[in-house]
Amino acid sequence: MAKTKLHKYERVKQLSNVTFSEFGESHPPVSYPWYNERYEGMEKILELGCGKGEHSLAFAAANPHKFCVGIDGKSHRLCDGAEKAIDKGLGNIHFLRGRIERITEFFVEHSISQVWLTFPDPHPKTRSIKSRLTAAPFLDDYASLLISGGMVCLKTDSDLLYNYTRESVEQWGGHVIETSDNIYESCDHPLYAREVVSAFQKKAQAKGASIKFIAFRLN
Repeated sequence: MAKTKLHKYERVKQLSNVTFSEFGESHPPVSYPWYNERYEGMEKILELGCGKGEHSLAFAAANPHKFCVGIDGKSHRLCDGAEKAIDKGLGNIHFLRGRIERITEFFVEHSISQVWLTFPDPHPKTRSIKSRLTAAPFLDDYASLLISGGMVCLKTDSDLLYNYTRESVEQWGGHVIETSDNIYESCDHPLYAREVVSAFQKKAQAKGASIKFIAFRLN
């Protein structure tokens, strides 16, 4: 396993559709590939904690007029998604290895149409509540990046994070527009909330977990 990861660490460095952000680096957001003039006018979708990029790949394939960015802190995970994107000839997707806490450094204000949070760490301990991706500081960041009417979508197997998110969004002043405590018992969801099954989701479902979904707006 470790050997496979090492091989991926080396391979991902050679991929043109992956950008690495090192701690301490500082670049203006417009300098990143997703703001290249060739992508001007394209709606932008972010997947935070994208893992192998299953959702980002699906978005890009189904929406050639939109640009998708998958963000994760693990290079070996991004390698899988980036190589699949190249194999499929998807030119409207890019991956970023970077920390989600720095997201506002990578994107221009009010330039993102959707933010997807796909199975983030629920941080169950009280002392780590501030690290949950739907805690108020992160909601502040999403609000600054989303276009008017932009949407945040959360998929999770965690009851704790699902319930916390509803409360956090309401306390922040946002608007929950859709919820489901089991997406396979509901009918209507944004594209690929139900259809795309990531490696992490498969593991969760194998343990009998139900997959929950929330969509909300912050402006």
